[in-house]
Amino acid sequence: MPDSTRQPSAPVRDRLQQYGLSETEAETYLAVVEKGPATARTVAETAGVSKSYVYDICDSLAVDGFVSVDDHRTPTVIRATPPSEAFSALKRELDTLEAAVQTRYEDTAAENNTFEVVKSRPTIVKRLEQHIEAADCEVILQIPARRLPDIRDPLRRARERGILVLLTLSSYDRATMELDLKEIANAVRIGLDGAPSLLATDQQRGFVSPSTMLSWDHDETNAITFTQEAVAAVLVGSYLGNYWPIGEEVLVSRPPSLPARYDMFRPVVFTTTLALRAGESVVADLYARPTGSDDDFEVISGEVVDVRQNLVAPHNSDFGFENSLVVDTGDSRITVGGYGAFLEDYEVKHTTLRRA
Repeated sequence: MPDSTRQPSAPVRDRLQQYGLSETEAETYLAVVEKGPATARTVAETAGVSKSYVYDICDSLAVDGFVSVDDHRTPTVIRATPPSEAFSALKRELDTLEAAVQTRYEDTAAENNTFEVVKSRPTIVKRLEQHIEAADCEVILQIPARRLPDIRDPLRRARERGILVLLTLSSYDRATMELDLKEIANAVRIGLDGAPSLLATDQQRGFVSPSTMLSWDHDETNAITFTQEAVAAVLVGSYLGNYWPIGEEVLVSRPPSLPARYDMFRPVVFTTTLALRAGESVVADLYARPTGSDDDFEVISGEVVDVRQNLVAPHNSDFGFENSLVVDTGDSRITVGGYGAFLEDYEVKHTTLRRA
């Protein structure tokens, strides 16, 4: 039959395909609906498929409840199941699917915004390990020095994954403690006695507690673990603005090898700072857009000519969490900050660093 006679069925056929039928299955089903009860020959002629193929397709449609096939008579007769019955099962399946997806959606939303009060030291150490193991880009951590052995292995594995680890150790007694800092952090500082313990990974999740919870053997204080970006951002800002600058720098790693791609901006600033200080020339391929705009992100490339940072001594930032690059694009020099930047010329989603 010419295509023009079936054209009005096209929207219905397309909808059937959206719900899982192939184009041929949809055509065959509509032929049965329009011509049925009908023989396989009639359905084949209407749908424009071979008679032998009609039997296979209709057997499949019968399994799904769309048609019934009466092969106890000759010739075989194919009937469409009343649509109210055929689609009721599909509606039930969609309702079940919707409920399952909704449950997963709600669970994910809850996981992405959770707070937990932790009362025991073993539990907080376990949470520390879990958060560090789950990190993709960055670990910022301040803990009593005596607890370092508890999380040495997770920190080492994080470094092996190429994650930026900034570590401050509080309550360090040089006379009685021997620190083994090999391969556990990109930068380590000795902080204030009595400073709170805190962790932020990927600026999304972490924990905070009084220093006594992890430093004293018997303590009744609690810790709070969280998964919420806004809380993590405030915690990181407080750490970089107040605790990190006053710590004594005792370790800085070698510059990571290039090229390297980064999805957060602090690792970009850290790596670039070390590379420039080692006398290397660094080119940044930035997926960026003008700050405060709704423009599309696009790739901007240029040589990094300066860094503003407080991650590695000596610092040259004007305030604690200022970390930015100055990039010469060939046409102009621009300042670049991380995603959500407001002081710099451009904000960046991800960056690839390479040698010039």
